[in-house]
Amino acid sequence: MQRRLRALGSSIASAALAVGALSFAPVHELAAQNAPKKERKAAGTLSEATYRQLERIHELIGKNQNAEALSKSEALLGRVSNDYERAVIRQTMAFIYISQNNYKAAIAAFEEALSLDALPQQPYEQMLYNVAQLYFQDGQTDKAIQRMEHYFREVTSEPPADAHILLASAYADRKRFRDALPQVDQALAKVKEPKESWLQLKLALHYELKQYPQCAEVLVRLIALVPAKEDYWKQLSSILFEIQRDKESLAVLALAERQNFLDTEGEIRNLANLYLLLDIPYKAAQVLEKGLERGLLKADEKTLSLTGDAWTMAREYDKAEAVLKRAAAIARDGEIFYRLGQIYVEDERWEEALDALTQAQAKGVKKMGDAAYLEGVAAFQSGNRARAVASLRKAQRYDESRNNATQWLTHIAQIEEAEAQAAIAAAQASAPPDQAKKAKN
Repeated sequence: MQRRLRALGSSIASAALAVGALSFAPVHELAAQNAPKKERKAAGTLSEATYRQLERIHELIGKNQNAEALSKSEALLGRVSNDYERAVIRQTMAFIYISQNNYKAAIAAFEEALSLDALPQQPYEQMLYNVAQLYFQDGQTDKAIQRMEHYFREVTSEPPADAHILLASAYADRKRFRDALPQVDQALAKVKEPKESWLQLKLALHYELKQYPQCAEVLVRLIALVPAKEDYWKQLSSILFEIQRDKESLAVLALAERQNFLDTEGEIRNLANLYLLLDIPYKAAQVLEKGLERGLLKADEKTLSLTGDAWTMAREYDKAEAVLKRAAAIARDGEIFYRLGQIYVEDERWEEALDALTQAQAKGVKKMGDAAYLEGVAAFQSGNRARAVASLRKAQRYDESRNNATQWLTHIAQIEEAEAQAAIAAAQASAPPDQAKKAKN
């Protein structure tokens, strides 16, 4: 379970870096207004000649003739007369650089356009957002944060959810998890159906902040969104176990198993152990048996022994016996033979108990005294009183079994004395009167 939790931390922490893909769609999609701000005005206009040249450049971009478009843009830049025209041309050049995956050049072009302070409000905001995306994509996270914070100070209409996610991703990259979380929450509040990657980011943030109950809540949302994604079920079970909500952890893992989402040895064992922890041994045994049948669990001593124990705790002695016999045959010591002996004693199968307990002691067990004691009881019940006495006397040598063995030896001695007295009485009763009188005297 701890391994699963560590894997959860590793997998979801990377989610913070997975949501910053470039997207240059307009960011002003909502009409709700923030506090009134003074809007920027264009510092000039495009001349007719500049406008026509830009039209030709955009035609070249549309035909994917970017090198020629860039060359004409640079030439046009040297001929324009005002900062507004320069800013528009720099913006056009930035998009050409982006199409060439030359992010550093695109950043420089955008920054030059911004520095001219000549664009009207909406293009200015859009450029802040675009350059922040480029900085983040280029690994310049601190600059991405600066530009996104600038964007949020400038924006005059309600920012879209994607803008909050970009800033949250940048904060997360710099391990500013507490700053990132409100941004994700604002993004989620603005959409009817959340994106999976956004919930993954929220999950990562809560996990890094060790807010495990909130992790569980996010995982429930992820399961509702993508129910076929088995990792979410496993992660939810691990988180619930971590916060000691064991019954819920078991329920989630059981549902995952029912959908055949558990496909490793560790996951099957986790589920079986949870059942055992909550005192549901029958289900634990069923899970282990199914794991053996599917080949997910090896039929080794450890697995067979655990399965046999589960059946024993469930009082399914026939099933426990079948599994423990397989385990005993490959075991290095006599512990499993000892458990078989216990089952046979419980079932009053005395001869089989004697055989199992003999093998247990021959191979060695931790509780040699208890094994000898049970052997004595089985021997007595099978009618082998001499063996019973020998085994019980052996059991007397061990602290764990001394009292029980002594009580049984006392019991056997009383039986033997009673039998002797009965034999004498019977002999007297059957003797002739004169012999009976002599015997009495």
